[in-house]
Amino acid sequence: MISEQRVRELIALGNENRNLDYKGAFSWATATNEEKCEIVKDVLAFANARDGGIILVGVNDKTGVIEGLTDEQFTSFDQTKFNDFVHKHTDPRHTSRVHRLNIDGKKIVVIDVPEFTDVPILCKSSVQKGNSKANQFILRQAGLYKRTDKATSELIEDADEMRELLNRGLLRRQDELLRAFKQILLPQTAQLPSEPGVEFKNEIQEGEKFFRELDDGKLIQNPHWFLLMQPETYAKRRIPKLIDLQNRVQSSAVSLRGWSFPIVGRVWNSSWSNFGAGSQSFYSSPGRSPEGIRAYQSGLILWCSGVAEDVSQAYHDKNVLSFIRVIYSTTEWMLFAKRYFESLLSLEESIRFKVSLTGTLGRSLISADPLVDLFENYQAQVPSIEVEEQITLSDLRSDAEAVGRRIARRIFELFNWNDPGEEMLHVWQQKLINKQF
Repeated sequence: MISEQRVRELIALGNENRNLDYKGAFSWATATNEEKCEIVKDVLAFANARDGGIILVGVNDKTGVIEGLTDEQFTSFDQTKFNDFVHKHTDPRHTSRVHRLNIDGKKIVVIDVPEFTDVPILCKSSVQKGNSKANQFILRQAGLYKRTDKATSELIEDADEMRELLNRGLLRRQDELLRAFKQILLPQTAQLPSEPGVEFKNEIQEGEKFFRELDDGKLIQNPHWFLLMQPETYAKRRIPKLIDLQNRVQSSAVSLRGWSFPIVGRVWNSSWSNFGAGSQSFYSSPGRSPEGIRAYQSGLILWCSGVAEDVSQAYHDKNVLSFIRVIYSTTEWMLFAKRYFESLLSLEESIRFKVSLTGTLGRSLISADPLVDLFENYQAQVPSIEVEEQITLSDLRSDAEAVGRRIARRIFELFNWNDPGEEMLHVWQQKLINKQF
C-alpha cells in the first residue's frame, strides 16, 4: 500500500516527470473508450520506463494542485476493472496497483505502474482516434511506448532507443541467471578495497575541487554526503563521446521515490556542462539539498549532496539522520551502479565504492516515519564517517541490494547501532523497490 506521506511528496514536486503523471478529475466508469486508452498509453510507457511510474488522478496536470474526486469518480476506480481493460491492450499482460486515498480531505486515486519484469510491454491492439479520416491512432498494435523528458507518453521510433529497451530486457534476464548461479555455486564475499591508481587519483582530486567551488563553497562547508564509484582499471576514453556519457548517467538514474538519483541532469533547472575529461552537473532548489555530479569518460563517478534532514522544515537544526532514508539511499546508489556499469565493464572487473558523510559528531539516527520508532539513541561520536566496498560487477549484478545492505549496516555501526538486523534492512529495501512506502 502506498503511503499518504509518499503521495504528499509526489504532489509537492509540483510538476510531472518521466516517472510521474498528473490527471485531472474524471470517472473510470463513465470515461469513453478513447479516454481510457489514453491512460493505457501512459501505462504502456511507464511499464517500459526505468522503475515504472505513478499516475495521480485528481491532480491538475497544469498546476500540480489537488482537485480531488467526487465520491462517484473515486469509487469508479476499481483495481480489477481497471486492469481488465488494460490487459486487453498489453502484451504480455501488465498489472498495475490502484490505490484510493484521502489527502487533506480530498479524494485522489494513485495508479502505480511497475516496470516490466522480463520483456518490454507491447501494445496488443490498435485504437483509432475518433472517426479520424487522417488515420490517427491513440494506440498502435505492436508499438513500444516510452516516457519522454517532457513527461509525455510516445511511441519509440528511434532505433537506438529501441535497442536500449530490448537490451535492458536481456540484461534483466542475465541478472536473474547470475543471481541463481551465485546462490548455488559461490558464497557472497566482499573484496578488500584497493587504492586507486595515479590516474584515478588525479581525477578524484579534480572532482573534489569542483565540489568545493559549488554553491559558493557551501556544499562542502556544510554537512554533506560524498559518493565515489570507480572501475578497477583505468581507461581514459572508456566512454568515447561526452553525449554518450551524459546519456548513460541519465538512463541509469533510479526513480523509485518520484524523483531520481541522481537528480542532476533530469530536472528543468539543472544542466550538463563538459570539461576536459567528462561532464558535470549541479542542481539547487529551495527546500531540497544541493547536489552535484562529475562523470568521467574513464567511468569514474563522483557525487556530492547536502544532507536532506538539514534542509527539512521538520528536522532543521535537530542534527538527525533518518535510518530509513539511509537504507533507501544506499539501495538507490547500488541500483544506479549496476545499471551504469552493467554494459561498460566485464563481469570479472571490480568496482570500488567509497561513501562518506561529514557533520556526524553528535548526530542521531531517527526513523522519520511516525509509525516506526527507534527505541534507543544511536549517535555518532566522530566528526565524519567513511565506508568502502569493492565488488565485482558479477556480484553487483547478481545482488545489488545485498551490497546496499552492507554499506547501510556499516554506516549504522558508525552511529553505534551494532545490530541492525538483516531482515529489517531487507524489508525496508523491498518497500522501496516495490514502492510500498
